[in-house]
Amino acid sequence: MFDIYLFFDIIDMVGCDSVKRFFKILFKVIFFLLLIGIAVGLILIGLHYSKISKKQYIFGVVIDNVFEKGEKYLSISDDYNLGDNFQIEGTVKMNFSSEEYLNKSKNDPDFKKKYQKLHNLSQVNTTYLFAHDKKNEKVYAEVDEKLGKENLFHGKYLISDSTKYIFVDKVLSNYVNDGAANYFESYIEEEGNKVDTTDNIIYLYNFIRDSIKNNITEEDLTGYDVETIYGEDTISVGQISYKITDKNYKELLKNILKDIKSDDRASQIMSLIYPKLDDLKINEKKHYLKNNESYTINIFVTKMYYKPIKYEVIYLKDDQKQIYTYEGDMKGGTFYYSENNVVKYQATVESDNKKTNIMVYDESSNEIGTIKLEKDDNSLMFNMTLDLEKNKYDISYSMKNKDLEKNKYNREDYLTFKIMNDKITHIQGTIQLDSKISKDVKINEDTTSSVLRSSLKEEENEKLKNVRDTVKARLEK
Repeated sequence: MFDIYLFFDIIDMVGCDSVKRFFKILFKVIFFLLLIGIAVGLILIGLHYSKISKKQYIFGVVIDNVFEKGEKYLSISDDYNLGDNFQIEGTVKMNFSSEEYLNKSKNDPDFKKKYQKLHNLSQVNTTYLFAHDKKNEKVYAEVDEKLGKENLFHGKYLISDSTKYIFVDKVLSNYVNDGAANYFESYIEEEGNKVDTTDNIIYLYNFIRDSIKNNITEEDLTGYDVETIYGEDTISVGQISYKITDKNYKELLKNILKDIKSDDRASQIMSLIYPKLDDLKINEKKHYLKNNESYTINIFVTKMYYKPIKYEVIYLKDDQKQIYTYEGDMKGGTFYYSENNVVKYQATVESDNKKTNIMVYDESSNEIGTIKLEKDDNSLMFNMTLDLEKNKYDISYSMKNKDLEKNKYNREDYLTFKIMNDKITHIQGTIQLDSKISKDVKINEDTTSSVLRSSLKEEENEKLKNVRDTVKARLEK
């Protein structure tokens, strides 16, 4: 160990009183500062461990990791980002069938309606248009659906002059003034930097993430010191648990909605998705979970550095118990699915910024399926094939941007799926979207003859409220 007094004895041997005094003072100061540095360092380490050991902090880190992973797959390449003035127009074509619905429709009226709905949806042709004109502060959306030659639904939504307008064919004869819209106020300047549509999407995405983190408090979480199986070993870890019931799930949703409404920018962005955001409420009478149902999220962390190494979701309903377990991190690990404490399936996961590969095995270690997700600058692909005991799933989705030119490109979205139960096709089908995206924006809607929402007759208001049910009833005929 360093002895400062021995060091001073050496200085005394040098001679020259002024030099000796200078070095003694200098090294006393250095030694004093070193002691202060060590003390401050220990305090900072203590504060750091006090912070990272908090249940809410650890839970928040896990939420951050999940959202960060999702953002990488949702992000768009700069090559296809056309800015704030753009227009998307395209078509949707669907094709569905069900062997199960067909068989049951012969004796069951409810399944007859379900089968007829699938049949009619396969005959529907949909065209859509979405235009975003920040320069003139206008937004326009239009959807037109035809069942064969019959007009099934035709609706429009417009923001112009800070006002919302709606129109539904066969229900309204003119545009209806639906009140003020301050959506474009969300494009505020941030420290002199321009804010665009992508910035707004990222802002809302991160805002919701932070709202979830803030509304799951330290009091909502419980902590234990436990032993758990990790791989083939039993290790001592810390466990953090969050139980989800119908009551606290609704409470969480209410708090997130409250946060959005109280934040000017978040509410303005959200109002484009939900024009009546101010009236949006969580239905207290609706039950997301029954009284005998609950989910518990467990996070297991190392005791030294509080690093999450294992995640678990437990679903309980009466005497039924399902456990979903993941050991590892965002780059890879092992997944287990258990029923009543018996492992039924497991999977190995490998992931990076561009792809995720999952190999699925049954309880006898036989390969029974794969799940793959790949993303690059102009495409996204998802494939899942699972052959379980009674059910078989074959789902594929692809998105591709192509024909990139200056200020425009085309996009293809294609989903195909087949779900079987006991060798009978429960449902299968395809959904295809073909879109054209360009910076050529033209919104020329005439609202001079619009009427106030308050001036609508009671019959018109009822028809407007029941549009969705009316379309559903037509599809079931």
